[in-house]
Amino acid sequence: MREKERWIDEFLGKKYKLAGVEISMLNMLFMLCVAVLAFLARKSFFTIPSGDFRGFLQPWMDQIRQKGGIASLKYEITNYPVAYVYILTFLSYISSNDLVAIKMVSIVFDYVTAFAIFLIVLELTKSVNKSIFGAAMALVAPGVILDSALWAQCDSIYSSFVLFAIYYLLKNKGNTSGIFLGIAFCFKLQTVFILPFFIIMWLKKKGFNLYHLAWIPVMYFISILPAWIVGRSMKDLLLIYYDQSKTYPWGTLNYPNAYMFVDEYLPYYHIPELISNAGMYFAIIMVGFIAYYIYQKKAELDDNAVISLAILTLGVVVYFMPHMHDRYGFLLDLLAIVYVMLNPKKILVFIGFSVITVCTFMIFLIGVYPIPMIYMALMLGGLIFYVGFDLYKNLNKELSVKN
Repeated sequence: MREKERWIDEFLGKKYKLAGVEISMLNMLFMLCVAVLAFLARKSFFTIPSGDFRGFLQPWMDQIRQKGGIASLKYEITNYPVAYVYILTFLSYISSNDLVAIKMVSIVFDYVTAFAIFLIVLELTKSVNKSIFGAAMALVAPGVILDSALWAQCDSIYSSFVLFAIYYLLKNKGNTSGIFLGIAFCFKLQTVFILPFFIIMWLKKKGFNLYHLAWIPVMYFISILPAWIVGRSMKDLLLIYYDQSKTYPWGTLNYPNAYMFVDEYLPYYHIPELISNAGMYFAIIMVGFIAYYIYQKKAELDDNAVISLAILTLGVVVYFMPHMHDRYGFLLDLLAIVYVMLNPKKILVFIGFSVITVCTFMIFLIGVYPIPMIYMALMLGGLIFYVGFDLYKNLNKELSVKN
């Protein structure tokens, strides 16, 4: 005689359709619990002002108020793009606690980022369980929590839009993908680090065309119009990123990339320019090698290869390009979550990227080097090489099957 199903099993097993996706009650409750607990973890950091908040964000908020809120947009208060300044200006009207308000904006985008990962994993695996787990990992990833809730940084904003761009590329909606890339660029120059991946996708005819990149200057131009209308110089607005790129001349600003092997031997940083230009060209050459190899391969890029390629190209850029800051590898952690959802046995890749991110953040947040930077540089290089080798095996495996 068949045993009667317990009420709890029946309750948790109920399935509902949300936006065309069938989700069980178990999945919904799991995600709700993770979302709440992830927020409570972030709330623990609300009262802690980071150095960047004290030194930059709070003074910016004070100046925005002193110069008349919206009217302040005509002044160069910060070297951040005006898309983010609009958010700060809005907060200046409604905020009674700038620290919490600024952190909350980034935290909201932490959840947007998790939703983007949910969509990407669902598109690639068609598995709701894996998608839910990927979104949960994004919410509890230590680097993501520290970036927004402790550091009060806004990397989750541009990263969420980059992830949506990848999602729509996978959906073969290149135009929409380009729009999201453009929105991401409005918030962070670091969006350009993912562009080699999109260019290679165009070369391989994988849902993206080169003209879709035109959305980047279009969206940026649209974003600066309100500030220009208020009275800020169009020249200043167009050159924000150019001026920003000259702020720090060093090969690396506490990011464990290839320049960790030489920067400590340049006393007082007298000659950083000697290696910066060469490093930039070398990074372009490395990305060019990857593009050439992928393009001339007859193998199609499957889902695993696409995500591996995204991590590899982004990793090569941040590892070999000069002037990388401590948060420039933020997107690697998020892409590694998708990578693990496709390859669960490779969870160590995500753990490795997360360890590097947390240790790198600690240097700035509390002045502690948990692991010597040169060892982290070796570790990051090893992870990038591993993902690249995984991509190489994937492409050649597919060719051997065809032959």
